[in-house]
Amino acid sequence: MHMYAAALLASAAALAPSTTPRRRSRIYTAVAEPETTEKAVEPPKCPLNAEAQLLAARDAILRASNDGVTRQQLRTLLRRDGDLVPPDETWTGGIMQLYGACRPLARDLLRKIGEARDDKPSLREQRLDVSGVDGESLLVAEGESARNDASLFIQPSSEIQKTIESVCAAAGPRLVLTLNPQFRDVDDTLDFLAKKTGLLGSIGGFLGGKAAFTDSMDSLGFQETFSLQEFVVTGTQVRIFKAYPFGWRIFALSDRDDEPAISLGSSGETRPDYNVIAEVLEANKISPKIFRDVGRGKALVQGVIDVTYEDIVSGR
Repeated sequence: MHMYAAALLASAAALAPSTTPRRRSRIYTAVAEPETTEKAVEPPKCPLNAEAQLLAARDAILRASNDGVTRQQLRTLLRRDGDLVPPDETWTGGIMQLYGACRPLARDLLRKIGEARDDKPSLREQRLDVSGVDGESLLVAEGESARNDASLFIQPSSEIQKTIESVCAAAGPRLVLTLNPQFRDVDDTLDFLAKKTGLLGSIGGFLGGKAAFTDSMDSLGFQETFSLQEFVVTGTQVRIFKAYPFGWRIFALSDRDDEPAISLGSSGETRPDYNVIAEVLEANKISPKIFRDVGRGKALVQGVIDVTYEDIVSGR
């Protein structure tokens, strides 16, 4: 093992929590070719399968890295029974089942990044949850060239904040990724409290608010460079998608298996609003899928969307 990987893994092991952490449950909800500098980069299509998601994430990471963004946060769907599904409460095995699905994706992603850099990295993993039930680990990809070394935290939480800070300091200009952090990207009551100063902020952070953790990540320079999320809006499967350097875009899954996802518009750098998406579907007279499947309402296919997300926002 090279000195870089040895130092990072030793640091991670030393800083890993020594006792079972106290935490609230936080489980949240066309294949691309490698891009070259010779062609204009267009926004990627919404991934519909695991391979397309893997390559779209790889390309977003490389674009960001080429622009000097070496601290990157990623959110992905996970493969279950052959399909991409959100990492939510439907995973009956909880955080460890999610870890089992996230780990192979993380390894494949680091290998794909290495291949795109004409490198063949060797991978080392250090589990960071001493209790063995929190589903957190650090993967280190050791390239044939030192500049291609990369580190990836799987499902990191605030419990390993110090470890992330230490690894970032040791990594210098090399790539550090976080994959599917164990906090939501929308705020709840505890997050609101955690943003306060003084006693209220301390209580909110202790009970599970993410403000201190996200502040630390921001100070380290982490940027969200890839995010693919899915949820149901008024009975329709919707995916919101962000891939560096492009902003958020909104898609609905087509009623046909042989065509790409249907664009509902974009929201720029602002995360799409659930209620606005619902208004887009209503404005286009899209019925819930349960009704569409029995012929009650028009099919959701290419060409049926006339009113977009931007139209709804600008009309307010």
